[in-house]
Amino acid sequence: MANGTRRMAPGSVTRREAVALLGGVALGAATLGLCGCGSDAGAGAKASAGAAKADARRRRGDFRIGVLQIADHAALERTRKGIAQALDAAGVRYRLDVQVAKNDFLACQGMAAGFSGGDHDLIVALGTPAAQAAVGATSNVPIVATAVTDLAAAGLLDNAQVPGGNVTGAADLTPVERQFDLLRQLLPGAGRVGILYCSQESNSEVQASMAEDAASARGLASERFRVAGAGELEAAVRSMAGKVDACYVPTDNTVAASIGKVAAQATTAKLPLVCGEAGMVEAGGLATVGIDYLELGKAAGSMAARVLGRLQREARQRKRDAAAKQPTADMAVWQPDGAPKVVVNQQTARALGIDTSALDTASLERA
Repeated sequence: MANGTRRMAPGSVTRREAVALLGGVALGAATLGLCGCGSDAGAGAKASAGAAKADARRRRGDFRIGVLQIADHAALERTRKGIAQALDAAGVRYRLDVQVAKNDFLACQGMAAGFSGGDHDLIVALGTPAAQAAVGATSNVPIVATAVTDLAAAGLLDNAQVPGGNVTGAADLTPVERQFDLLRQLLPGAGRVGILYCSQESNSEVQASMAEDAASARGLASERFRVAGAGELEAAVRSMAGKVDACYVPTDNTVAASIGKVAAQATTAKLPLVCGEAGMVEAGGLATVGIDYLELGKAAGSMAARVLGRLQREARQRKRDAAAKQPTADMAVWQPDGAPKVVVNQQTARALGIDTSALDTASLERA
């Protein structure tokens, strides 16, 4: 899923729609700010002085990065750590302004609006809702999005190879096919799988469709269990009991932020969870085969360093303005290419009575 024309997932939006739908709060806040300053005769001069100061700072190579994170969970924390490691390795001088939305989508939009005001040289968005909020807030500040399954399907850009605008990033497309091979190995008697995710996350809709295809290809029936928010997770897990033999959880931020409670409830109900990433397994899920989010963060951080380097060169040559070519315009989206790793929670396996001794990890990790 590297580039080109894509089948849009149910509930996904185009870039234009994302700007219209998700940018309302951000643009409204910006408009209010402009209205409030419109009567101030010195506002224009103040803005010009601020732009000149920012331009001088970029020429020195001193950058301010807004980090917009949709939720607190292990995968995004590892991603953020990898970003900082890559920036440090590249010798970038920077200050991070980290804002975590606690899975509050409206708050995320407001935070994105704050990052679009001109004081930040770059926005790094962690998670699909954060990236969509950033896109809705600005078409001028460069954005590096990461922990997003498919940037095109999420409406962030049109072409992953040549983004053309102010957005690029590092995708975290999970190896769904191999995860269902893992499910088959661990649970050879399973016949029906529940797919648990938040309907508000377009990345999860993409993965749910992929999970349905993977299940069907392996002779498994599947059923979607959608939630609108974290408050519905407990009821969703309860509703699975007696209906499915296992549960598949994609890299969904809403579920990931509550995975400890979800996993505990599922284990009590004797419902194995095959997860989209390792942090969910460490918190009590059964198993996964997937990418390393620290490495994902390093990839995104390297892209951020390249963007900032281009901004510095541009600032040294001329004053940056809205008409300037975005430093992200020709920067292709990074896709995972390393062999995924199998992670199994042995404590959970014992609690569920699952024997993992015959697990063929080599076949699952094979690229």
